[in-house]
Amino acid sequence: MNPTGRPGYSFATVSDAFRPRSRTPAPHPGGEAEPTSDLAAWEAASEPLAQGGTPTPPTDSPLPMYLLAQQARRAQGDEQKRLAWNLNQLLEELGAQGGGRTEADAFHRLLEGGNLDGLVDSDGRSCRATAVESLLSLGFPYALEVRPEDLEHLTHAPVPGARLTPPRGGPFPALAMGLGALALQVVLGLTGVVVPGGLLILQGLLTLLSLTVLTVASVGSPLYRGALALLTVVSGVGLGMVLVPEVPAGWAAGLGGLVAAFLAALRKS
Repeated sequence: MNPTGRPGYSFATVSDAFRPRSRTPAPHPGGEAEPTSDLAAWEAASEPLAQGGTPTPPTDSPLPMYLLAQQARRAQGDEQKRLAWNLNQLLEELGAQGGGRTEADAFHRLLEGGNLDGLVDSDGRSCRATAVESLLSLGFPYALEVRPEDLEHLTHAPVPGARLTPPRGGPFPALAMGLGALALQVVLGLTGVVVPGGLLILQGLLTLLSLTVLTVASVGSPLYRGALALLTVVSGVGLGMVLVPEVPAGWAAGLGGLVAAFLAALRKS
């Protein structure tokens, strides 16, 4: 019964039943409320809200870079290279925009813990090296904060586009180039453009011997390396005959032999 004598619910009963439950801890039994630091922190964190009510991440958060790095580490093959390429693009853009303490800390967090180890994009660029370059682009004093191991990785990272791909066909590209140059040298001798002589014959025989060994020997074996050195020396001398007066010039076989030696040196199997 309420004070008026009529049945009903008390104010305490109604308020307890329908009062919204707070996410903060309940009051202390002694009557003193707990500190409201959590609530104050929540209110402070909820201030930078977008118009749609979605919290905006702090500007120093490397979350997009972290997500791309984690996705790339979980992926394999071409998918990993594609994600690594996207990550490198993002790193380059952030470095080009410049910045200060906030951006430097974001790069440091990404480099720590090996988050970028082993990530290489389709162009052969290391994500870790790209992150170091972006951090260095921030200039003084942030460039001085780069760890020595990260600088060493950047120094030894392969340069995109500097790798040479061996030609297809095994030994046959080098063999075709060498034989074609020898055939051209014979034609020049038959037409009188170059007067045949003993040096030209020796050059042709040594070139033919070197090409034969390079075709049948195993790549990287002592015999293969010896034939490659012989072909390089003979071809260089033949090309240099042009500079010696009254000496038959084997420039055609020399030039073709150097190209054949270069193709043979690129072989991996």
